Amino acid sequence: MATTDDLMRSVDAKLSALLTLVLDGYLRQTGVARPKERSVDKLLADVGLSAAMIAKLLGKTERAVHLQLAAERARKTRTQKRRSGKGEE
Repeated sequence: MATTDDLMRSVDAKLSALLTLVLDGYLRQTGVARPKERSVDKLLADVGLSAAMIAKLLGKTERAVHLQLAAERARKTRTQKRRSGKGEE
């Protein structure tokens, strides 16, 4: 059975996720700022949701979430390598 602390952490994580998604949508619609290009999976992971919780919220498998996050890490690594390579020229 979940303790009160566990329930509060779960509620806090879900509220953080909701706020993140709403704010990201607002920033993109209004053009107030240019948020980083990243998937919903990554946004939710960045606010502390587990892969299992993200999968449940998005109707995906946990493996699909892990694959999406791994693909984004690989893309970020490639981008950083490309940028650092340009600085050496």
